[in-house]
Amino acid sequence: MEKHTGYTLYPLGMYITEELICVIPLFFRKIHGVKVVFSPPPQTGIPYLGYVLSSRLDGMKQSKRGQRMYEIGELFAEEINRLGANYVSILLTPSFTDIRPFKWHGFMIDPLYTFVIDLQKPLEDILKEFNVSKRKIIKKNESSDMQLVEDKDVSLLFDLSVQRYDEQGLKFPVTSKAYIEELQRLYPDQVKVYYIKDKDGNTLGAVMTTEHRRVTLWIGSVKPDTKAPVNEFLYWEFIKKSKAENYELLELGGADIPRLCAFKSQFNPTIETNYRIFKKDMVGKMAEWTYLNVCKKSKF
Repeated sequence: MEKHTGYTLYPLGMYITEELICVIPLFFRKIHGVKVVFSPPPQTGIPYLGYVLSSRLDGMKQSKRGQRMYEIGELFAEEINRLGANYVSILLTPSFTDIRPFKWHGFMIDPLYTFVIDLQKPLEDILKEFNVSKRKIIKKNESSDMQLVEDKDVSLLFDLSVQRYDEQGLKFPVTSKAYIEELQRLYPDQVKVYYIKDKDGNTLGAVMTTEHRRVTLWIGSVKPDTKAPVNEFLYWEFIKKSKAENYELLELGGADIPRLCAFKSQFNPTIETNYRIFKKDMVGKMAEWTYLNVCKKSKF
């Protein structure tokens, strides 16, 4: 991320005496005089990053854990002040739910949402919970010629994604093709590319996943100009595949985006919450307004 975005990585660690109990990768950059701190940085496509806590905190009684969490928030606030940041935005993982220490230290809180499907249920129960029309489409798809094919080539996925965003008047929120190619090279067992092909080998859809503890449909779900029910096929294939590989959750995303929410809700996913903690001074507020109203289609 540091290499491909131009941000400087500050891996911040917090200790009890000599024992590391918490880490957070901060990314710092000075843009036109404005000092910004992100985790993760923009144009990485990563939905959340934030803190990783030691399992030692899980075994603490609430009084001791609360004290340590308060100290984590305090030390984090001190570091932000030391960096002189005008704008801070940290996207926490869904597993990080105790955000009180940041609220107490002057950070604002923004709840965010994603869709997940519980894969611990039997397949037939998962399918029964889908909207009737989706069940019919999936059963009809069982006799179709579509196939889910894993591939090492990210070029077509990237090009289709850029084209899809461009059609909506938006900039694809990933810095470059080289960035996702390097991610796949560095993490071949966790970052994967899949294409949906028809019987003639034509590409009907594409998606990049992350597969670590859960399967996340991350970049793509791109549907070219076709009437085939590509996304229905894609979701069901990944439900079957992920369940067979003993993953407990499939993350669909899209719960925060109205135009995607209506469609994905038909698969009866559960809503999962994560949080953004942020802070901005007057300079940061002016920079944010300029970005949102003037520069959003350009790199920030």
